[in-house]
Amino acid sequence: MALTVALQRDVLHVYRDLGKMYGEPKFLQRYQAYVEKVTGANVQLVESLSRDYDKPEFGLQFTEIEGHKVPVREEIAASKPFGNLLHFQRDTDRNDPKFLLVAPQSGHYATLLRPTVERLMQEGDVYITDWLNARDVPTEAGQFDLDTYADYVREFTELLGPEVNVLAICQSTVPSVMAISRIAEENPEKQPATLTVMAGPLDPGAAPTEVTKLADKMHLPSYLRTFITEAPNGRKVYPGYVQLMSFIAMNPKNHFSSHRELYNHYVADDTHPDVVRIERFYREYFAVADLTAEFYADTVKRVFINKELAKGTMTYNGRPVNPEAITCPIIGIEGAMDDISAPGQTRDFLDRFTGSSDVSFYEQAHAGHYGVFAGGHWRRDIAPRILDKVHEVFKAKGLEFTKPQNETIPVEPYQPVVAA
Repeated sequence: MALTVALQRDVLHVYRDLGKMYGEPKFLQRYQAYVEKVTGANVQLVESLSRDYDKPEFGLQFTEIEGHKVPVREEIAASKPFGNLLHFQRDTDRNDPKFLLVAPQSGHYATLLRPTVERLMQEGDVYITDWLNARDVPTEAGQFDLDTYADYVREFTELLGPEVNVLAICQSTVPSVMAISRIAEENPEKQPATLTVMAGPLDPGAAPTEVTKLADKMHLPSYLRTFITEAPNGRKVYPGYVQLMSFIAMNPKNHFSSHRELYNHYVADDTHPDVVRIERFYREYFAVADLTAEFYADTVKRVFINKELAKGTMTYNGRPVNPEAITCPIIGIEGAMDDISAPGQTRDFLDRFTGSSDVSFYEQAHAGHYGVFAGGHWRRDIAPRILDKVHEVFKAKGLEFTKPQNETIPVEPYQPVVAA
């Protein structure tokens, strides 16, 4: 399709050059120029919508510390078949808290959390789970399901030690709770310093969304037969582009509006800053990764259809998951306008963390799902609260880090919602 549109544009270029060579009325030249801009915009837009997007780079080569640009380099701290533990090593003498960002596996790469990493790097030693595209993992690596995901989180958490602060975002909150619960049961001294659960489907029945409504009426075997495919290496996968279409279908007006705005800028042939902003967002948003078929089926069935974690029936490697065993401080974060993991899905589950005497909660006004971990709300309101709690926890243990360079904000203790 993009090739056809490009051919139309090139034909118009030929007519334009012939007109200039042999003479053409001015109004026709102006009309010709306008039509060229329109066809050029068509080419750009169609090409952007039909392109295969490679995995983006984090591209975080510097961070700003105390007004100075400080070099950053990426290092693989641990390598596993389905993903790596990536460390953003800063060239600084600051002694900052250690953070493990557990990226979701929901069709996008971990680079979707670039803004999360960028903000935390200013005052934290940041690690992230960098998941691979399932279609690129050899079948010899075995299967990867929800329990395997939790295995990875547990291994990475224990590798980084009890001083690490785990931040689980969106879908990753469920396997993170599974992993930390098991650590708390078996080796309580190896629990992370804090556990933050952000905008996740811990209790998807607490606040229905289009995602939960689809799960409630889904006939999973039929859905899997329709969409599960086989990668060239023989691995069964749930294609990332199918997941992407599901995301777009939840907010079609917003995506259409963004591309209409982008198209108008192309036609005007201007250099409006929104062009760069929209293009950058969709380069990331359209870069999708396949999920293993077993992980997708496991997540849909156990998390969304059966709601096992919320009902207390979730198992991990054959044994019950007991969130009550977690004793480390816990922070819950939600966005008031989140239409993917709606307000309540994280908050209501905080009642299950009865083993912790320090549970905090913050709901960010006017923030949607992505606003919880990216954008102004994340930078100015959410990150400062997480950092404040982390420093408070370590100070209570007699351990202090370098003072945060940005102002922190206290996060309020969690207050259970009392039914009327």
